[in-house]
Formats: sequence, structure tokens, C-alpha cells
Amino acid sequence: MRKIFLLPFLLFYIFLFSQNDKENGFSPLPRLEIKDLVKKINPNKNFTNWALVYYDFTSDKILFQKGKKKLSPSRSERDFYGFFPCIPGGCYSYFYTINKTNEEKYITSGKDIISFFGEIDTIEEALFLAMLQGYGIDEDYKNGNSYKKLDNGFLLHVSKISYSPYKKEAFIIMVKKNGEFSTQSDGIYYSDSNVRIDI
Repeated sequence: MRKIFLLPFLLFYIFLFSQNDKENGFSPLPRLEIKDLVKKINPNKNFTNWALVYYDFTSDKILFQKGKKKLSPSRSERDFYGFFPCIPGGCYSYFYTINKTNEEKYITSGKDIISFFGEIDTIEEALFLAMLQGYGIDEDYKNGNSYKKLDNGFLLHVSKISYSPYKKEAFIIMVKKNGEFSTQSDGIYYSDSNVRIDI
């Protein structure tokens, strides 16, 4: 008899938890690839033409671009800097921009990206900055992968994977409109000391 009463109680608890989450203003994070995430970016109005470019040390491939001008970004093997590098380091990405005065700029660091974005006013921009720091969405993180929009920015529940030993840790991240970034651990939800990946 005890098992019969346990199931309705459990279902009620799950329903109540999800309702509280909605009442607190949290929504699911957009599950998009980087090339799709940038389509929601609203950069600083000074940049009229821009593109997200993938560079593998042989060619520059435009993943997404906006603006009327034909863009021709060009890097060389000497330009070994960017973001979202391949592991163990065979490629990276960057933003190529042209501003109102027709000046071109290669944006390759987090600080430059914040300047390029201007005010962080979309969850896609906030999530992009979080991904730059190694945080992301993980299907194993059952109570996370959500965000809440605040007056001064965004609050995100994301995760981070570490290696040697292998572990997954939950984090609460605050991304303010001016790009300020703060994190707080919400605990390790998976670990396996037998898995060691040296990268």
C-alpha cells in the first residue's frame, strides 16, 4: 500500500517544483550551436557589417554574417589567437567587423567581444560569454540549463566539465549588462576518478 501512495506524492512534488521554477521567472536556455547563437546577437550600433569566422590555419570560413558589404576576412598562421579553439588547438573562431567609418577589426578576445556586443541585452549574448569561459548546457544537469532575466542582466544555471579526473559541476552565473561576469558553484553532480583525459 505504501508504494501506491508514494507515486502520486512524487508526481505532485515534481509538478510543484516545476511551477515554482516558472514562478521564479526561469526559462530553458536556448539549445543552439554557436553559429546559430550568433544570429540573435545585437552588436554595438557602430558595427554595420560583421561575421563570425572559423579559421583552421588554411582558410577562413564565414559561419554567419550580417550587413550589406561583401566581407573578406583573412588570417595567417602568425595570427594564433581567437576563441572557441579546437582541441588540441588546430583551429579557432573570431569576429570580423567593419564599423561606420569603414575600419576593419578582428575581435579575438573576451574583452573585445564585450565591446563589440555593447549592452548584453539578449540571453544569447549572455550564453555566448558563458561559453567563452567554458560553461555550457549538459543534458545530465537535470535541475539546470535555465536562465532568468534581471533588471541588470541575466542569471544562468549552467555546467562545466573538468578532466583528469573527469567531473561535471553545476554553476550559477551572473552576466551583467555591462559584461561583468561572476560565478558560484552549485555542486558537483557527476564524477568518475577512473576517467582521465589529458588535453
